[in-house]
Amino acid sequence: MAKSRYQTAMSSPRRRPGILIRLLALGREASPQAFGVVVFGAGALTLISAVTPAFSNRLSIVRETFSPFLIDISHFAASVIGFLLLLLAAGLWRRRRGAYWLALGAMLAGAVFTMLKGLNWEEALQLVAVAALLTPCKPAFDRRSRLVEPLRPGWLLLVVTAVVAMVWLGFFAYRDVAYTDELWWTFLSDSEASGFLRAAAVLSILTLLIAAVSLLAAPGSGRRRLPDAQDRARALTALAEAAQSPLHRAAPEAWLAALGDKALLFSPSGRSFLSYRVRGRRWIAMGEPAGLKSERLDLLWAFAELADSYGGAPVFYSVGEGLLADLATMGLAVRKVGETAVVEVAAFTLEGKPRQNLRTAVNRAEREGASFAVLPPGSASGIGEELRAVSDAWLAEHNGEEKAFSLGRFDPDYLDLTPLAVVRQTVEQSSRIVAFANLLPGAGEAREVAIDLMRHVPDAPPGIMDYLFIRAIQWAGAEGYAAFDLGMAPLAGLEDRRGAPVFGRVGALVFEEGGALYGFQGLRAYKSKFFPDWRPRFIAAPAATPLALALLDVALLTSGGWLGLLGVRRRR
Repeated sequence: MAKSRYQTAMSSPRRRPGILIRLLALGREASPQAFGVVVFGAGALTLISAVTPAFSNRLSIVRETFSPFLIDISHFAASVIGFLLLLLAAGLWRRRRGAYWLALGAMLAGAVFTMLKGLNWEEALQLVAVAALLTPCKPAFDRRSRLVEPLRPGWLLLVVTAVVAMVWLGFFAYRDVAYTDELWWTFLSDSEASGFLRAAAVLSILTLLIAAVSLLAAPGSGRRRLPDAQDRARALTALAEAAQSPLHRAAPEAWLAALGDKALLFSPSGRSFLSYRVRGRRWIAMGEPAGLKSERLDLLWAFAELADSYGGAPVFYSVGEGLLADLATMGLAVRKVGETAVVEVAAFTLEGKPRQNLRTAVNRAEREGASFAVLPPGSASGIGEELRAVSDAWLAEHNGEEKAFSLGRFDPDYLDLTPLAVVRQTVEQSSRIVAFANLLPGAGEAREVAIDLMRHVPDAPPGIMDYLFIRAIQWAGAEGYAAFDLGMAPLAGLEDRRGAPVFGRVGALVFEEGGALYGFQGLRAYKSKFFPDWRPRFIAAPAATPLALALLDVALLTSGGWLGLLGVRRRR
């Protein structure tokens, strides 16, 4: 993958340029947007000229000089050039090199066709002038071109509006012309209305096709391959390095990169990475960057630029408070999406009356022959069949399917990577695994471990998962971890207050009333019995991106699509 501007800057020392150079650089940065607007206006004017009658005296001169067929072809070509400029304006806004060259050629060709169709020298002069101003700005258009690139909703709306206005204006201009089928085939010497009709029909069809492609296509998703074994090995190497150095940071969910269901973006050094998926127009990063703390901001910028280069919007899901400053620096809108239950292991105890239920769960499980152990990485493959039997029984009992994206799935190779918490039950010399969970260790200044995949058999002793959690928290304390993450309670902690944002108020309503779809309140209540510290989790995206739709995309990615989210496949 080619390096972005931000990735290149990461690998070289920065020198502060003079103020004049910096001002010129800022002007150059703004020129693509300025020319995007100007070229869109030029295209709209070209369309208006193509659908309105030409000056009769100029048209008489053209008719005496050129054949009717050439005039009619020029009329049609000018219409197509105007429509093409509307599309190229979006590419100029995105700083595409290909759009730059095509816009120059289209404007010069448009100037020729507008002269041939009716000696519209004012319009031709305007097109030439815009092309002349655009020519020296080539360095500003530094992004690779895409052969097929969907339009963003804003640009698509502008293009559709311009074409609809052109068609309406044309019918208004030729309202006194009696419509006959012959108008589709006659040349301009017979009627200018025929040229308008053919152009309107072709441009309307093109607009519908472009709208369909833009609304249905996911920008860049076809180019984002899932990681191969080499990429996953690089990510695991970065995680191993992070565990040994205070200069690194890796949240526990960074291990989800090993599942191979998310694309990976690496820093130029290869010591940091970020996991993401593309859905619709949104590029959704799962969690925070993992690796060197000094590379975090640059990697965030690199991801945002990569998404923007494909016409997508960068979204950062399930990020903590420590990343908010960097996200604010990037100008992103941030909303709370839930809270994660984090137990401070040093303060965790089974003593006291409020914790009577926890002591009861431990005593009851051990009376029924339960024992707890944490197996080292690499142990899952040796007991793979036992673990699979537990997992299959759990899925059958819950009529469920494996999740993805933000959650782990049953995969012995994935379970082999990290410690595995196992509960065995021994009854009359017979021992079997009745519950297990993989533990994801984090790295950085705050040593923490999180629980990921959790499974138990339906006939396990009552409260067996309480027992597993309690012993796992105690194990984390013995291993020197500072915190134990029980996982997130989605939409928890949102406020339904008059002054709260609509996103938060709707989320609070779903949290309180959405039990039929998902046990939001029950999940939070269950985790509360372990007396955790509830820490907020956030989603961040550009201000123009609907965060509610971005959160829905996360749910669809996690559930495997609409059927999984609505439970249709589970019911079947």
